[in-house]
Amino acid sequence: MAIAAGTRRIEAVAGAAAYDFMATREAALAAVNARLNAGAHDVAQKLDALIAHQKELERKLKAYEQKAAAGLADELAARAVSRDGLKFVSAVVSVDQPEALRSLGSQVLAKIGEGVVQLGAAFGEKASLVAFCSPAAIKAGHQAGKLVAEVSQKIGGKGGGKPDFAMGGGKDASKLGEVLKA
Repeated sequence: MAIAAGTRRIEAVAGAAAYDFMATREAALAAVNARLNAGAHDVAQKLDALIAHQKELERKLKAYEQKAAAGLADELAARAVSRDGLKFVSAVVSVDQPEALRSLGSQVLAKIGEGVVQLGAAFGEKASLVAFCSPAAIKAGHQAGKLVAEVSQKIGGKGGGKPDFAMGGGKDASKLGEVLKA
């Protein structure tokens, strides 16, 4: 193993320590073989098959999550309130990560067309927020950055962004539903 230019390090185990080292390795390999229900020659193939199966399951799970998010986006868009020619959606949702909240908000805005979307989600005791404003909503004076900054402040946090999209969060997830209704 190279540790510096022109310098090599050699590690060796000899005597009883070598026997113990190999016995430990053999025991570990035997345990893996038993868990995979494979012989010593098949263990690599079984492991590759298991990894491929896991990747396939993850791909299917992601597809199901996307379908569920699309259904939730439809549901939220259907509950939009119309005012002054714009549609408004404000809701607390359950998602597994802030990026999913952002994606959901974008989908809802695409479904309602012109309007404002504010979504919040609790992650433990903390909360995340997103806001989206369409071009017509921005023209009417609504700005996502200002909306998120105001709501984030009410839940003990901060946030902001551009007029069309903003993210934020806070420490008090219990107030999330109350401040988004306001």
